Amino acid sequence: MITYNTAEQVYSRNQGSERLFKRPYCQTLNYTEGIYDFQKSMNAFWVVDNMVSYMPQILKAYEQNEYEFFVIEICVNKENKGHMEVFTEGYIGNDYNDHIEILKQEIEYIDLPLKDDDEITTYKFFLSLSALEPLRFTFYLPSEY
Repeated sequence: MITYNTAEQVYSRNQGSERLFKRPYCQTLNYTEGIYDFQKSMNAFWVVDNMVSYMPQILKAYEQNEYEFFVIEICVNKENKGHMEVFTEGYIGNDYNDHIEILKQEIEYIDLPLKDDDEITTYKFFLSLSALEPLRFTFYLPSEY
């Protein structure tokens, strides 16, 4: 049975990556062994698929503002509803902002396990610019970054 403890084990056993993966239909997104382990262990292949679908907006944010690093959060409530959000930090004009939303998708049902004691369970990931020619981003677990 998959539990939140399974997710914690995935995060703790992935401390780096020697190999990168990608979907054949998206050349701008690589993902690490930890992300591969997460999607396989949690039966959550939709997480990478969602990231693939977000890449046009992420590339636009990079082109317009040169954002190179993003945080991805999946937040799930006790009814298994929630959202997946991509945000970054940086300056807007002269003001520093630590949460600049790039996109937020409400999701009616999220099949990731919940923490028993928390109203909201949050899964966190990172996305970082890894190459300019050709333009590529890499999707990481926080423990791998």
